[in-house]
Amino acid sequence: MAFKTGSYGDPAATNQRDYWRVAFQLVKRAKFDLGMLVLMSAVLIPLDIHLKDWLLSTKAVAVLGIAMSIFIGFRNTQAISRWWEARTLWGSVVNKSRCWADGLRGLLSKQQWQSARTQHLVQLQVAIAWQLNFELRNFWHPDLQLMRQQLLHQLALPVNSTVRSLSAQRAMAIQKLAEEQWISERGRIHLLEISDAMTDAVGGLERIRNTPIPPPYDLFVRVINWVFGTQLLLSFESQGSPITGILLFFGFLIAERIGAYVEGPFDQDGSSFSMPLNTICVGISEDLMPSELDYGRYRPSRNPVFWD
Repeated sequence: MAFKTGSYGDPAATNQRDYWRVAFQLVKRAKFDLGMLVLMSAVLIPLDIHLKDWLLSTKAVAVLGIAMSIFIGFRNTQAISRWWEARTLWGSVVNKSRCWADGLRGLLSKQQWQSARTQHLVQLQVAIAWQLNFELRNFWHPDLQLMRQQLLHQLALPVNSTVRSLSAQRAMAIQKLAEEQWISERGRIHLLEISDAMTDAVGGLERIRNTPIPPPYDLFVRVINWVFGTQLLLSFESQGSPITGILLFFGFLIAERIGAYVEGPFDQDGSSFSMPLNTICVGISEDLMPSELDYGRYRPSRNPVFWD
């Protein structure tokens, strides 16, 4: 049986040929820690030190390793949970944006739907999605920032508009539709429910952005990882295998750093640690305003190694 390829693109996936890019992104992020590891190795290995004064017993190192594995595993689990919750909330933003446009289309007559007023409301939802993107990251592609300014100009709204002010505009627009009897009371409630769901998603995303893992826990895990790594290095040095100790130290160090980086899904560098916010917002724009916005030089990517 011959299968035909569609025009929707393949599901996003990391290609093996991109593994080196992921490794480079990780090394770039962890350059300070890796530099400290190289410095420590260069200092400790050549020195003729009394290992018994520095090295813990074999049992103590083993217990410390078990504890370190538990702490790193817990941290990485929590980090992935935060990342996935953020992605789920952005999925809600996508769905509610579609519901907003579909709800207006279903509640209004054909003439009302085609009116400038209704298209203004659809554009307003797109503007909210892009503004949420920029506020979460405090960073934007220059051409996308220009696109946002042009969109706000079309809406006759100030350039310094925020998600909160744009949401208030949406609420007032629903009120006017009801007052002028464009929609029934049931239709008003339906649109308000969509607006409320959007507000819940925005609040959840802001909570993730503004509430990192508690600093004492972050500090404790990082310090104990360095203590354990140093013990590994000294232990294998005493057995004549310093390279093995360095590699194991490197592995635990990278495992802990991955958890730390994934905890922040709204980073600015557009690497595989961050979320594809620009790509998501382009999807919302194309659903609600097909081919109406000019993204300039920016092109969305389906490669999870380079989302933005």
